[in-house]
Amino acid sequence: MRATLSRRAQRAARYMTRWRAILSLNILVFQTIEKRNEIQYSNEKDGNEMKRKGTKDLTYTQRLQLEAYLRAGLHKREIARLLGVCLATVYNELKRGECELRKSVYDRDIGGVCGYKTYTAYSPQKAHERYKLNQSAHGAPLKVGNDWDFVRHVEKRVIYDKISPAAVCGEIRRKKMFRTVISKTTMYRYIRIGIFDNIRMAHLPIGQRQKRNEKAVAKRPPRGTSIEKRPREIARRNTFGHWEMDCVVGSTLPTLLVLTERLTRKEIIMRMPDRTANSVIRSLNSIERRYGVLFRKVFKSITVDNGAEFSDCKRLERSTYGGKRTNLYYCHPYSSCERGSNERINRDIRRLIPKGSNIAKFSKADIQAVENWVNAYPREMFGFATADEMYNAQIEKLQ
Repeated sequence: MRATLSRRAQRAARYMTRWRAILSLNILVFQTIEKRNEIQYSNEKDGNEMKRKGTKDLTYTQRLQLEAYLRAGLHKREIARLLGVCLATVYNELKRGECELRKSVYDRDIGGVCGYKTYTAYSPQKAHERYKLNQSAHGAPLKVGNDWDFVRHVEKRVIYDKISPAAVCGEIRRKKMFRTVISKTTMYRYIRIGIFDNIRMAHLPIGQRQKRNEKAVAKRPPRGTSIEKRPREIARRNTFGHWEMDCVVGSTLPTLLVLTERLTRKEIIMRMPDRTANSVIRSLNSIERRYGVLFRKVFKSITVDNGAEFSDCKRLERSTYGGKRTNLYYCHPYSSCERGSNERINRDIRRLIPKGSNIAKFSKADIQAVENWVNAYPREMFGFATADEMYNAQIEKLQ
C-alpha cells in the first residue's frame, strides 16, 4: 500500500514539474508574441531576422521552445498546438535538428564508467544552422542584404509616417539616402511575402477603387459660373493659382474645409464649426487675411461642387478689402471627377481621419499635423518631390 502511494506521489510530482515547465513556457511564448507585435529597430539578428511569412520554418526562439517542450515530455501533437504550427512542421524540424550524442554508462560493480552509448536528440542550434544554410542556397540573395538601417527606415516611414512603399522607394532614390535601392515592385513583393517583419498589408494605403455606374439624374443649373466656361488653361494644369475646394465631414460637427492647388497639389485644411455657407465664407476670409495682397495671385480661381455650403457665390468671390478676389466655377451635378485632385487627396486625409470619425476630437494642432503630412508626402508625379517644394517654387516666382 505504501509502495503504491509512493509511486502515485512520484507520478504526481512529475506531472506538477511538467506542467510548471509548460506554464513558464507559455508565459515565454506570450512575451515573445508581444515583442513581435511591437515595432523594434535593433541590430540584433536572433529575434529580428528576416523571415518569410507563410513558410513552415520556425524562428530560433520557437526552436528553443520546441527543445524545452520535448524535455518536459509533451506529445508532438501538443507541441504543434502550442507553437501554432502543423504536426508535419514539428516532425520536419525534429529531423532537421537531429544529432547524435554520447552518454556515459556507469557500472556499479567497478564503481566507474565502463563505456559510452549513443542516442539521438534534438538540437535547436544545429537546426538553426541547417536552416540558414538551406536559405543561403535558395537562389539570389535578398536585395536588402544586411542593410538594417534601410529596413528600419522603410518600416518607420510606412508604419508611423503612413507613406506608401512606392513613395518611400522614390524618396530614397531621389535623395540617395542609402546604398540599397530597390524598385517599388520589389518592395511590394517583399512586404507581401513577409521580408519586413513589422509591415503588414493593413499598413498600406487602400487600392484604387473601381468606378461605379452612376444612375442617370436630371440636370440642374449651377449655382454660379459653370465649369464649362472655365478657361482651358486651368484644365491643362499649366498655370499656378487654380484651386479645388470641398468639405470633409465626420460623424458629427465640426467639419473640415479643404482646398487643393491643381498644379502643385498644395493642400490647405481649415476646421469649421458647421457645414454652412457662412462658415465657408469666414474661412476663406481668414485665408485672404493670411495671404494679404498675394491672395489674388495665388487664388486666381476655385472650383467647387454644388453643395449648399458653396451656394453664396457672390460673397465667396467678394474680397474683404473690396472688389473681386477670385473666380468661382461650379462642377456639373454628381461629377466629382471634375475635382479629381481634391477627391484624391481627400482619400489621403481619410487615412489619418477615417470616415465616420468625430472631428471634434481632433484639435487644431492635429488638423495642422494632417495638413503638414499631406504637403510633405513624396509624389511620384513630381519625381517624388513634395507638394510643399513645388508650391514654394511657384511662390518664389511671384515675389
